[in-house]
Amino acid sequence: GRDHADRPRSRPGLTCVGRLTGDALDTDVLVVGGGPAGASVATWLARSGHHVTLVEKRPVARHKACGDAITPRALNELAMLDVDPAGLGAHRLAGVRLVHGDREVTAPWPRHGGLPDHADARRRDVLDAHLRTRAAESGAIVLMGHQATAPIVERGFVRGASLSVDPELDAAAAHHATVRARFVVVADGANSSFGRDLGTTRQRHWPYGIATRTYFRSDRAAESWIESNLGIPDAAGHPIAGYGWVIPLGDGTVNVGVGVLSTYRDVRGINALKLLDSFAHQIAERWQLDPGDQLKAPTRFRVPLAGSVGPKMGPTFLVVGDAAGAASPFNGDGVSAALMCGRLAAEVLDDALTAGISTTLQRYPTMLADEVGQYHQVGRLAARLLGRPTILRPALRLGVRSDRVAGAVLRIATNELRDGHPGGAERAYALASTVSKFAPNW
Repeated sequence: GRDHADRPRSRPGLTCVGRLTGDALDTDVLVVGGGPAGASVATWLARSGHHVTLVEKRPVARHKACGDAITPRALNELAMLDVDPAGLGAHRLAGVRLVHGDREVTAPWPRHGGLPDHADARRRDVLDAHLRTRAAESGAIVLMGHQATAPIVERGFVRGASLSVDPELDAAAAHHATVRARFVVVADGANSSFGRDLGTTRQRHWPYGIATRTYFRSDRAAESWIESNLGIPDAAGHPIAGYGWVIPLGDGTVNVGVGVLSTYRDVRGINALKLLDSFAHQIAERWQLDPGDQLKAPTRFRVPLAGSVGPKMGPTFLVVGDAAGAASPFNGDGVSAALMCGRLAAEVLDDALTAGISTTLQRYPTMLADEVGQYHQVGRLAARLLGRPTILRPALRLGVRSDRVAGAVLRIATNELRDGHPGGAERAYALASTVSKFAPNW
């Protein structure tokens, strides 16, 4: 072991926001990225008594429009971290309203095991900042405005990272530092530059999502149902393999966005920003909003899905959250997956640090596969099938046939299938699971 006597430690309630000076900081685990995945793993490890340093390249919490809906699975993960979004002013969501054409059906959140029977809505900048504070309160060092620019590699092992400090924190001159660590966690998001430096790549033939979103003022912002518009039309009037959504935030605003699967036949002809504008006009009267009055410039990005980025580990590093492509292939939810990844990664790293055996990290990909491997495989199959118009059109009509069918759709989309009382969703999923085994690399 190492002598930690002179190592900087954070005090309860303190988030270290400043710049490193002098020699390299020495830590057990360096976490690159301060989103839900990074904050989760940092909190769990710090609680276990390990020295953890988390670096986030932005000097302040960024206003991020994705992940405002906190699903029951995400709420369960947050509860294990002693985080209650209700205490952050979150707006409770009772379920999902599915809309297609002139039909609409509703589905309350499924009751599944010990999961909450509701979701919450809270803007991601608030949630992310609170999670980083929770990591600092647990004993982690949290450095905002510090970007990991390159890994430190010695004899094939990652031993930390070189850092640069944001000019807002150090305007006088460029400042550089290093953090040396026994292990590194890659948690810097969907376009993980640090992960690419370590050799991670996306499976090019696996599906991904293209999403864009923004905010509007709305007189219906206090509603308790997320609205999901299935098969919204492209410029030619054809339904897309994707959906538009409206998430009421309870604060006078709504999160409005569109998402398209890469398997959609004409995906290359989709202009996501124009699609969002068209969708906003489509729902303007219904949601009592002005489609020309966006409260934030739309954000557009690709979302890797279904575990499509790998490898998930190396001899001394793990990859978590969006950096590992962990978002759901059914609904694009990345927050619950990020928190789950962080918890599993921390469990593995705790064992490795306690036992002093780095090969323990090899358990991590297996643990992920046990948790969501089959679900991801079925999701990839579903994405490929829905990209075909001959399958998409009848599937859209089926999805809004009744409230009961909508409930089945939501159970699959949220991975909250019934164990003891299987219904149509469970039977459909079992069939798809069997079929997917014949094409595991889809």
